[in-house]
Amino acid sequence: MPHEFTSLRYPLLRLQEAEYFLAQLSTKDGSEFQFHLNAFLSAGRSVTFVLQKSMKRVRGFPEWYEGQQTTMRSDAAMGFFLELRNISQKEGPVSVVGGSTSYGWAHRFAGNSVPVPRELVGKDVVSACAEHLAKIGTLLLDCHARFPYDCCPARALSIEGMQVLSYDMDDIAHSLGLPSGYLDVAADIPMAEKLAYLAKEFEPLEIDDLKRLASGQFLRGDQPLVLPPSDERDLVDDIAEMLEGKGREHANPREVFIRAIAKRIGPGDE
Repeated sequence: MPHEFTSLRYPLLRLQEAEYFLAQLSTKDGSEFQFHLNAFLSAGRSVTFVLQKSMKRVRGFPEWYEGQQTTMRSDAAMGFFLELRNISQKEGPVSVVGGSTSYGWAHRFAGNSVPVPRELVGKDVVSACAEHLAKIGTLLLDCHARFPYDCCPARALSIEGMQVLSYDMDDIAHSLGLPSGYLDVAADIPMAEKLAYLAKEFEPLEIDDLKRLASGQFLRGDQPLVLPPSDERDLVDDIAEMLEGKGREHANPREVFIRAIAKRIGPGDE
């Protein structure tokens, strides 16, 4: 059976798609915020699905990924985002609290069927999404470090790649849609030179972009994405705390808002 060259290209494309919706999310409010949050959750969740599909035949990948799943399950914030995607897809919009501040709109997760983990309490939704996206990017980058020749066909076409993956020239011909023996020419050309030339026929992995995403450096267009601050408690946090305690199905938004205002005014200011 011919060797099948694999790539992280499609998982990375989904990661870039999630970055696009994250950048859009940072400028939205109201229904548009919900639309882009749903799209972000869907794109982010699909990264690991596409990763498993792309790499399932790679020797050692299933065992490696099982370990990664254990790590992800132990991360409360990652588990929370998994549940948010399920809510978004099966129950309706994810519950968030939003309000206008001096720097723009602020949003907090609150009132969903799963509690907000401690590390995300008081954190802006956009900033929380950015941290989650960086974790998924790190997963892909770790995969690249563990299986470098399986993650990038252009890199696989090297002497080292040929030795690790145990393919031959017919395997390359098959992947390019060429007949067997088509590449068995010019025997006097060094193999490294042949492979370097053939590597140009394969799209290389955008490893620099993957490293950028894994490091949490996101872009909006060609400009750095500025994330909302999460270091000052305001009315949005008060409302989120009250709504989180009740759950959105049992809370009256108007009542919660009035109680939050009253709490800030205090008895001496009435």
